[in-house]
Amino acid sequence: MKKLFLFLSLMLVALVACEKTPQNQNDGVTELNILTEQPIMIDYQGGQVIISYEISNPDPESTLHVLCSAEWVKDLQGKNGVVAFNADRNNTSKERQANILLSYGDIVETVVVTQVARPEGVVDYDVKATVFGGEYYGMDANDNYNYYVQVGTGEINEYNDAPDAVYYYFDIYAKYRGGEYPILPNGTYTFDSRNSKDIGTFTAEYSKAHINNQYGVADIEFVIVSGQATVTDNKFEAQLTMLDGTVHHVVYEGELYVPYMVEGTPEVATTLTEDYTFDHSGATLRLFYYGDYYGCGKDLWSLHLMESTNPINGDYVMIDIITDGLNEGASKENVEGTYTACSDLDIKPNSFITGVIEGSKYIYSWRFISEEDYIINGNGRVPMSDGEIKIEFDGNNFVVNLDCVDDADNKFAGKFEGAAIEIYDRSK
Repeated sequence: MKKLFLFLSLMLVALVACEKTPQNQNDGVTELNILTEQPIMIDYQGGQVIISYEISNPDPESTLHVLCSAEWVKDLQGKNGVVAFNADRNNTSKERQANILLSYGDIVETVVVTQVARPEGVVDYDVKATVFGGEYYGMDANDNYNYYVQVGTGEINEYNDAPDAVYYYFDIYAKYRGGEYPILPNGTYTFDSRNSKDIGTFTAEYSKAHINNQYGVADIEFVIVSGQATVTDNKFEAQLTMLDGTVHHVVYEGELYVPYMVEGTPEVATTLTEDYTFDHSGATLRLFYYGDYYGCGKDLWSLHLMESTNPINGDYVMIDIITDGLNEGASKENVEGTYTACSDLDIKPNSFITGVIEGSKYIYSWRFISEEDYIINGNGRVPMSDGEIKIEFDGNNFVVNLDCVDDADNKFAGKFEGAAIEIYDRSK
């Protein structure tokens, strides 16, 4: 019987020994294993990336550390079998790689992650705007006409604070005046990082975009770095690239009206209280040639007529005329003709453009008084609002006859005549 109990005891020891052998087959060696299948590829848009790992036979004296030197890998951390980080968006045309280092005691594992390149032609925000607005500021503080345009998906007001709305802003400079009911002129407007305020641009300084949260607060803001806006009849369309690399396509269809925000021409701007006639011999004529400035197939000339020079004193008359065709080069013979009145908002051939005011600027056809080379805008200010102007050259001399009226229907009529002619080509 004793032998039987001894035999059973030996069998139990043997069985226990056999069961423990598989659990200790690595002899207690600590291992760090990456469980996520490799290679690891990340979309160009970025976002959160998860890498799973496992530690066999953990060492109570060791701690997992994760490290990456790539700037586009953010918020890197590792614990409880997971390494997580946020990948920035890849805005380049090339893929990029980063090495994620996992260290545990003396063990170091490297995981290579690859982010693909941004595909060509991708649009991240394709916005169909439902609202168009802004302000027209004329050329009060500029040399070109300023339209501050806003388009979006929420109500346009002082704060543009509609909940969950997106707003885009364009500080546009155009060739054409807005008039009493300003409509954004047709054309192509290109982003200008220099803020030159040139015709056909919108400035970096005041052009931007933002997305509002549910409370109407702009919690996502965009800085424009390049782009173009195209305006056709009742349609505004823009393609923009932002500082964060996102590409935005914005379209609005409807009337492109912006409210008038600058002081315009008063009902009566003239300082004349009665008819004024004159006859100036020995006058000087300066001609400024602008070519097809308005894109209407006709030349634009600006004439400056001075009663006397050295110094400039007396009547100083500026007249903008539109000829009946296009001519190459600035030749005085191309100015000869008879011109009747037209508005800059309705350009016509063989016309002079009637005088208007934009803010503090007097543009197109006006008469001023000059004293010692200084033009005085007060007394003597006369807009040529209607009538006829005839320009002739006789050998070396010029004769300009004006038979016009101002905006109070006072006659402004007379003649400038002289031999002093200066020509300046501004068409380039």
